[in-house]
Amino acid sequence: ERLAPLVRSAARYTIAAQHPTDGGWRYRPGDTGDTSQLGWQVMVLRSAERCEVAVPPVIWTRVDRFLRQVERGHSGGLAVYRPEEARPSRTMTAEALYCRQLVTGRADGELTPAALREAIDSLLAEPPSTAQVNLYYWYYATLALHRAQHVTPEAGAAWQRWNDALTRTLLATQNKDGSWPETCIWAGYGGRVFTTALGA
Repeated sequence: ERLAPLVRSAARYTIAAQHPTDGGWRYRPGDTGDTSQLGWQVMVLRSAERCEVAVPPVIWTRVDRFLRQVERGHSGGLAVYRPEEARPSRTMTAEALYCRQLVTGRADGELTPAALREAIDSLLAEPPSTAQVNLYYWYYATLALHRAQHVTPEAGAAWQRWNDALTRTLLATQNKDGSWPETCIWAGYGGRVFTTALGA
């Protein structure tokens, strides 16, 4: 209860910061959106709802609009960073899939079977490994694949493959003090707190 006013205030700020037309968020209130920022804001608002903070339905309609704008791939299972871009990335594909799962409340994100398969195949093409540490990508891919694991037997097998690779890699790269090193992409911005939060 002591934290409730802060949660309500944060939710109000996030709601006000959404771009009213494209439905996304970026670095300043009212900026046109990018998929990277969308993921954090969707999680903020879904968490607020779990604390009984009301989020207007129009917010989710706008999020859906943004996700449709960043859809790519033959089946629509891949995603780009910003709507004007053509080339999808695995990180944005993972984040968009997880956002769809949160927005729809469904493990398949209301994607067609072909689109879900396209997304999962893309993520499995680059599983966690010490060759290229990208905790940010692994974070969203782990959330999305874990949620999708019961949709089909193939999705369940994909989750097992991903989780085995993730577990091996995280244990191999963890520092003796329990943290994760700042030698991965984006660590220069967030430091060891960032890498350890995502690793944990």
